[in-house]
Amino acid sequence: MQGDVSTQIRAIEEGALVRAMPELGTLEVTGPERQSWLSGLVTNDLSDLKAGQGCYALHVAKNGRIQAELWVLLEDERILLGAQAPDMDALFEAMDRYLIMEDAELVLPDEQPGWWLAHGPKAEQVVDAARGVGAAAAFGHLGELPTAIVASPTSVPNVVETLTDVSGVVLATPDGWERIRIERMLPRYGVDFEANCYPQEACLEHLAVSFDKGCYVGQEAVFMLEKRGHVKKRLVRLIVEGDEPVPRGTPVTTPEGEEVGHVTSSIHADGKTWAMGLVRYKQTLSGTELKVGQSPATVSCLAVREGGPCC
Repeated sequence: MQGDVSTQIRAIEEGALVRAMPELGTLEVTGPERQSWLSGLVTNDLSDLKAGQGCYALHVAKNGRIQAELWVLLEDERILLGAQAPDMDALFEAMDRYLIMEDAELVLPDEQPGWWLAHGPKAEQVVDAARGVGAAAAFGHLGELPTAIVASPTSVPNVVETLTDVSGVVLATPDGWERIRIERMLPRYGVDFEANCYPQEACLEHLAVSFDKGCYVGQEAVFMLEKRGHVKKRLVRLIVEGDEPVPRGTPVTTPEGEEVGHVTSSIHADGKTWAMGLVRYKQTLSGTELKVGQSPATVSCLAVREGGPCC
């Protein structure tokens, strides 16, 4: 089932919104020590996850800069990692070098499954439906948003029909998801952030980073940046005056005309223009008045961090 944008907004609030993720490739981790080994390579905490659970995470370098974003799906005998397909060979090499004496194996499967995500309160029902037809599926969260993570073998037919057969579950359109993710401040890889930025630059620390877990590669840099410093620029949500979306790359300036950043994404809906923009840290406080192109704009955040910027 696919509906208009208002139907998709209602689905993510009351049912679930399904997204196809054809851009993802797959790595597979097996062996008795797979979970503890992998937890030492990703930013989120895997230690307490059970089979049938999953999470969103990042793989960062020793300097704390993002190397890949990951969807982690735990099964009884293996862990599947969904990451950007063009990055798979480099990700495999980066992770494999840390596999020394652990009883685990990392492989790039010949048969690559199709990946799907479903966000909303009925995400667990989507997980059950996916498992019922033989797909791998796990329940987790993207921030506070309940999320089903599904990896479907090519042998499983009509996956999207199965997922959207759940009452209240609909398929996202590109325009619908673009509106939802910008309004909810969910950055998109390759659009709002790139590899080699810090999690805090992309406002991902509340989505993909645990500051309570044990050691992982890059932890010291990420932790110190969070607790004792800050990034030079940070992604924020903006409300822009005007009747049209703002082109990506449009300069963001102070009211006096000093350039402090640029727009990464934008949509116009219900009489408002919403945007994400990467701006200097000084301009990341909620309520900060800026200009996008020639239009007045205001930093508008979902949550305000005590004494600091917002997301």
